[in-house]
Parts: sequence; structure tokens; C-alpha cells
Amino acid sequence: MVYIIVIALLIVGAIVTTSIITAVKNNEGAADIRAKAGVTNTLKLTGIVESIDEAGGTMIVNNVQFSAESRSGKAVNYGTWVVTPPSTFSLSSASPGVNITFTVSSDSFNVADKHVAAAQVTVGK
Repeated sequence: MVYIIVIALLIVGAIVTTSIITAVKNNEGAADIRAKAGVTNTLKLTGIVESIDEAGGTMIVNNVQFSAESRSGKAVNYGTWVVTPPSTFSLSSASPGVNITFTVSSDSFNVADKHVAAAQVTVGK
């Protein structure tokens, strides 16, 4: 009788331990992306310029997605974003239809408004 109780307790203990390990593994991926986002200027995004607002100093960029070096897995289209390039970037060097890559200033990354201030912009990549 004692053996049956001990075996039952060991089985329950193994199930609880397995559940804890699985929960910890599932949370590691989320922590990794938060850690990357917290480091200044590490996230790179790509997109296609839709239009340029010279007066406002911004670009409307379609098909925004994380570049290959800033993601793991398939690319996901995050839609249309407003990108404010750094003052060192000339808006005349970009034109509608051109692919751009921009490095995100993580402190300005506003997901709700789909607006970002880029620390660096590269045209045609």
C-alpha cells in the first residue's frame, strides 16, 4: 500500500515539474525580444516608401517588417508606418517605391500610433 502512494506522489511530482519547465521555456522567447528592444538602435526594419512629407520631415512607409537580422522566423508585415528620419538624412534621397532599411531608436518606437523616429535610414537595401 505504501508503495502505491509513493509511486502516485512521484507521478504527480513529475507532472508538476514538467509543467513548470514547459512554462519557463515558453516565456524565454518573449523575454528575448524585450531585451533586444531595450537596447538602443538594435532593431532594424524594412519597408517601401509610399510618400514623403518634406514639410513635416517624415516618410510614409508600407510593408514594414523586421529585417532578417532583427527577427527569428518568417517576416510579418506590420502595415504602414510614419518614419521620421534623423536630421542627417536627406529626404530627397528617397522616393516613392524605393525600399528602405531603418534602424529604430527604441525609445521612440510607438506601436500604438505606428510612428517611429529612425536613428539611421539606408535607401535601396
